[in-house]
Amino acid sequence: MENHPCPHGGYLKCTNVLCEYGIALSEVLHCCCDVLEKIAQGDTSQKIDIKVERNSVQRLIDSINKVSQEVSAMIDLTHELAIGICEHFDVLRRLHEGDFSATASEDSSVEVIRMHGQLINKLRDRFVEYINKIKEQHQDLIYSYEQQKTILSSIGVAVIVVEEDMTIEYANEEFESLTGYTKKEVEGKMKWTEFFAEEMLNKMIEYNILRRISPSLAPRQYESKLKDRNGKIKEVLLNVGMIPYTKQSIVSIIDISERKKIQEQLIHSQKMESLGFLSGRVAHEFNNILTAVLGFSGILYAKIEDSQLKNYVQKIIEASERAKDLSKKLLLFSRKEESKEDIQEISLNKFLNEFSEFLKSIIGKDIKLKINLPEEEIIYKIDRTHLEVILMNLVTNSRDAMPKGGELSVCLKRVSIDAEYSYTHPLVMPGEYLLIIVSDTGIGMDEQTKQKIFEPFFTTKPKGKGTGLGLSTVFGLVRQYEGHIHVYSELGKGTTFKIYLPIKEKKIKEFDRDALKGVETILVVDDDDQTRGFICSFLKEYGYNVYEAKNGQEALEIFERNKEHIALSLVDLVMLGIPGIEVMKQIKRIKPEAKVIIMSGYPLQLKDVITVEKTISSEEILFKIRNMIDGKE
Repeated sequence: MENHPCPHGGYLKCTNVLCEYGIALSEVLHCCCDVLEKIAQGDTSQKIDIKVERNSVQRLIDSINKVSQEVSAMIDLTHELAIGICEHFDVLRRLHEGDFSATASEDSSVEVIRMHGQLINKLRDRFVEYINKIKEQHQDLIYSYEQQKTILSSIGVAVIVVEEDMTIEYANEEFESLTGYTKKEVEGKMKWTEFFAEEMLNKMIEYNILRRISPSLAPRQYESKLKDRNGKIKEVLLNVGMIPYTKQSIVSIIDISERKKIQEQLIHSQKMESLGFLSGRVAHEFNNILTAVLGFSGILYAKIEDSQLKNYVQKIIEASERAKDLSKKLLLFSRKEESKEDIQEISLNKFLNEFSEFLKSIIGKDIKLKINLPEEEIIYKIDRTHLEVILMNLVTNSRDAMPKGGELSVCLKRVSIDAEYSYTHPLVMPGEYLLIIVSDTGIGMDEQTKQKIFEPFFTTKPKGKGTGLGLSTVFGLVRQYEGHIHVYSELGKGTTFKIYLPIKEKKIKEFDRDALKGVETILVVDDDDQTRGFICSFLKEYGYNVYEAKNGQEALEIFERNKEHIALSLVDLVMLGIPGIEVMKQIKRIKPEAKVIIMSGYPLQLKDVITVEKTISSEEILFKIRNMIDGKE
């Protein structure tokens, strides 16, 4: 560096402010570099206090001093931002952990930090508001749950909640008392099917499936048989409903075992009282008449010589003896210990033809009697006296309902009860029934009277004119044969009683075995292995090729692959997964002309659907299949 003529040495050592050589340019630049390095290291306390006449140099010095001030201000701002952000993150952490007492600072000099703090506090207040509402709702739910739990435990009726797979999710204390099992043993561990008697099991499983397809397909209230811990069978009344928006059902169970026993005793007492009244009156009045008739007929028979007249008297004696025999049977019927060993099959056609003459004497001349019988002879196993009592009570009621005369008809026929009727009358199993109809053109009944007509001691007759036990006796007798009775009536339009008696034995049709054989391919769909195996075995025995499917999905896959070879599909109505009707619809989508028969465990009639009952003989099923394949159905 060149020497300067400064007498004080230059190089920043000169203290003479007026000396233009006192400060060299290089020295100024070195000083600026030192200050800039300090600023770069974060030290903004450095400042250049030099004044020079050279404008460019002075501007550099002023700029460096200004940079130092700006950097200092920026560092202060960054520091305050960092502190504010850290504080706010800490507040958010505490809020996340559930500490809603934390509050963000809103007095920062940095506007962003201040606004951020205000936002956090507003969100915190909103969260607190939501949480308080949730707590209130939670308390309401707890209160509602405890209230419902108390109600279910206090109503005196067993109540359970059943899942779709029939697992019991909830049971109240009454259910514990009814079954002998504890809540811990039942809830989530036992299935509802474990409590059913064997004869009710299939029906209950079917109801469970149908109810989840559509609640209207299964009855809401019906009687069943429940098995408790000790294996004791109890008669129960079930009320079943679906819980909205779930696949769960709620069941209330009322033990009616004692009611059934009382009903049996009451029916017996009604029978005895009714028949005691009837037999006493008939025996007193009728036997007096019969004594005279038989006595004088016997004398007349001994004295008459004319054979034709003698024959007429003989018929009078025979008729009187039959009347005497009827009186004895009525007295026998009034005893509880009567034996059913004497019950024999009788021709109902013949019985009604003969009994109609007796009925004419009961109803009088003002009432026209019509007897409608089928062409085929109907044989039924029933106590003749029981049938006589049933008809006499119904006919007597009809007679009293037509004081001015009218028309009384008695009809006999065979009918089939389908699933639809069974669902609306839960106590009636689908199947073949004997139907006896007694109808009149009398004064009829209102709805209130109809509801009480089978109640003991209920009567619409004047005091002293009726005991109110006639129809309750009829009801009891019909139930003895596992039948049921219904009444249809309107004021001014007469009354009709329908008695359904189950036909338990079927006559097996004879078929030409060769005509039932075939070589076609049949798809059998049933989720029960034994049933499916049985059907497939007899189909193969008769020459058919068979595909088996244990559910609807498998059936559709098989049909899709072999639709050109399958001549007919035999599909079970009720299956887990895809129901039989839906399987049939999807098969017809794949192949519109496909032939499908729906199988059911009971007689079934569906619109535009060919059905077959699985309980009929294999030959009858084959006959149905053969007719379907040959286009006869």
